[in-house]
Amino acid sequence: MSGGLFQRSRGARLRVGLLSAALLVLFSQVAAADLSIVGTRFIYPAGLAALSIRVGNLGTSPLLLQAWLDKGDASADPSQLAVPFVLSPPLSRLNPQQSSVLSLRHSGEPLPADRESVFWLNFLEVPSLQALSSNQLRVSYRLRMKLLYRPQGLPGRADEAVQQLSWSLQQGGQGAALKASNPTPYYVSLAQVELGDSRQSITLQGITVEPFGSVQLPLGAAPAFSAGTADVRYQVVLDSGETLSGSAQIHL
Repeated sequence: MSGGLFQRSRGARLRVGLLSAALLVLFSQVAAADLSIVGTRFIYPAGLAALSIRVGNLGTSPLLLQAWLDKGDASADPSQLAVPFVLSPPLSRLNPQQSSVLSLRHSGEPLPADRESVFWLNFLEVPSLQALSSNQLRVSYRLRMKLLYRPQGLPGRADEAVQQLSWSLQQGGQGAALKASNPTPYYVSLAQVELGDSRQSITLQGITVEPFGSVQLPLGAAPAFSAGTADVRYQVVLDSGETLSGSAQIHL
């Protein structure tokens, strides 16, 4: 069943840098990530000459930035990948407080015209080799961001595709599952999905429903529902990188 959208929260410039709790315990000082990327996801409309991606170094030391694309396999060797885009420069040096622009161009290789295609942009920050004290850790940071190639003339609007999702509960030998079906030509990226009420709920994160496809989300033992209905609450990522909260109701 479809649901209405009701709450918007602003996205912001993304500053790369995550360290595990274990590393924070082991080292009293750690190297912070200095790479800045404007945007959290990118849309490439068909026919665009080039897409500009703004990057910068917010730190006090030079850094080396390597950038490439993949088709979804994060472990693939960049030198062995064949993608229908050219990202330049693939390797660049950024001095402290310097900003730069990467240029992304479609190679012209045919892609499906009736739906979006998804690729992934990779950014690897390699810190400078300056001397570190004995209680510091040098870390190379890698960030992957979604790139959507959008053909011209697709019906509807991408930011409204989430309202077209149909939700259902499935029962099988492996337990219950929440199924989301997408009848639109757009990818729907859900940052979070919550099923149930405040007394008993299940939360799932990082879900993508492909165009004209569906995804089944294992629940194990589903929460108990009353009055023959179940509420689904979600946070969807829009083209702008903003998140929008919404809900839908499943009739059991």
